[in-house]
Amino acid sequence: MKVKAVHNDLLTEVSGKSLNEMRLQKVLEELHLHQAELEMQNDELRVANEKLEMQHLKFSGIYDLAPIGYYILNKDGLVSEVNNAGISLLETVKGNIIGNRLQSFVAPEYRDTYHLFFREILNSGRKQSRQLKMLSRRGRVFYVQMEGIMVNTVRNLPLQCDIAVMDITERVEAEKVLAKTKERLELALEASSSGTWELELDTMKFYLDEFNYQTCAIPGGKFDGRYQTFIGLIHPDDRLAVDQQFRTALNNQKSIDLVCRFDNQSGNTRFASIRGHVITEPGQPNRFVGIMMDITAKKDLEEEAVRVKHEQQRNIALATIHAEENERSRISEALHDSVSQLLYGIRIKIGTLLDSDNAAEALKGVYKLLDMAVLETRNISFELAPAILSDFGLRATIEEMASRLTTPKMIIKTKLMRLNERMDLPVESNIFRILQELVNNAMKHSGASLIIIEVKKNKNVELTVSDNGKGFEIGKPGDITSGSGLSSIRNRLSLYNGSIDINSKPGTGTMVKITLEIRPE
Repeated sequence: MKVKAVHNDLLTEVSGKSLNEMRLQKVLEELHLHQAELEMQNDELRVANEKLEMQHLKFSGIYDLAPIGYYILNKDGLVSEVNNAGISLLETVKGNIIGNRLQSFVAPEYRDTYHLFFREILNSGRKQSRQLKMLSRRGRVFYVQMEGIMVNTVRNLPLQCDIAVMDITERVEAEKVLAKTKERLELALEASSSGTWELELDTMKFYLDEFNYQTCAIPGGKFDGRYQTFIGLIHPDDRLAVDQQFRTALNNQKSIDLVCRFDNQSGNTRFASIRGHVITEPGQPNRFVGIMMDITAKKDLEEEAVRVKHEQQRNIALATIHAEENERSRISEALHDSVSQLLYGIRIKIGTLLDSDNAAEALKGVYKLLDMAVLETRNISFELAPAILSDFGLRATIEEMASRLTTPKMIIKTKLMRLNERMDLPVESNIFRILQELVNNAMKHSGASLIIIEVKKNKNVELTVSDNGKGFEIGKPGDITSGSGLSSIRNRLSLYNGSIDINSKPGTGTMVKITLEIRPE
């Protein structure tokens, strides 16, 4: 419009001043040319502006909808722009972020790290990266991967710092759990004297951790990582079998579980338990992984247990033979000192009947001796195998024993609780033999005038035999149970996980308490 006006003015002026028509024509052509150029530049500017607007819209959309938080900071660290993801991370509104320092949302213990990170961005001009812990406005603690770079978008405008923040809390927590799991695994392997191993199936490379170096008795602590070298460390008697089991497991994709021996240079043999299985992962070569456990101590304990078991069996056999011999000697002594003497006296009495003037009186003497022999035989029979025990039970047998052994100078009393219900005959027999041995010891050694037998049955069976005798000084428990006729009691206690407690002092009598665990059959 301005060009046309100028054109009209020039025509008026030229006509008024009577200028050369040729000069006027040239001026008009130049004006038309400038007008065309200006219109073309105007169109180009309009198109460029439209493209710029489109790019701005695209950038704004990408910036605001990006899943990662983006923050634009000035050189002082103040936030000048933030996208939606960045707002969501900090759990607040945009107004509480713009114009504030991003550092204010960093956890206090990480602020020095952030300060160093931001200073390196300003000074280096290169991208920087850090892992930080941040706090949202609502107090949520989260971990982030923060990356930033200093940029200059437009000449003569202030520098700005673009920072991208990605929430890595799940990854950090997973790494913590993995670290704890790894630590627990290492502790478990260490506590169980175990180490790990791995065999690459495509290269047959064999990896051992350092713990297995000792188990495998690797000379000099150096291992070349070859499978054949590992097989060569195994005891010659086990080598072929171990190699075959490994190859069978590899060919059939099965697990392996074996025990073998390793010999070190000093000739000491170590036992190892080897377990493992094949791991198949997509895109990765198959691997054979597992653990190796040093079971040398376990093997030593097993051998010691076998030796102890054999020793115990030998001791039990010797104790049984010794007990049988003692029982035979006691029976022989009882028969010789009582029944045999009575029978010999009966024989003499019968021999005098023919020569006696008073046969009736002599016959009475024979009957009296016969009654004594019968009574003594019954007593011996009761001590050996009381029929009353199988017929009437433990209560009646204990009361019968107390009645038989009671004399005017030594009284035996009983306190029996909860024995109405019968137990298995072998259990009752062992209880009776224990009480019988304790009473015999008290009669022989205590000089007591009163012996009290107490039996109480609850979950366990408690036996107590106490006397008012002279007592004795208690030494070592082993000395007590190995002497004073108590060795047989100790053998019976082992059958029922029993315990014995002896309480005695000189002049105060003795109390022996025994507890037996009686499990129902």
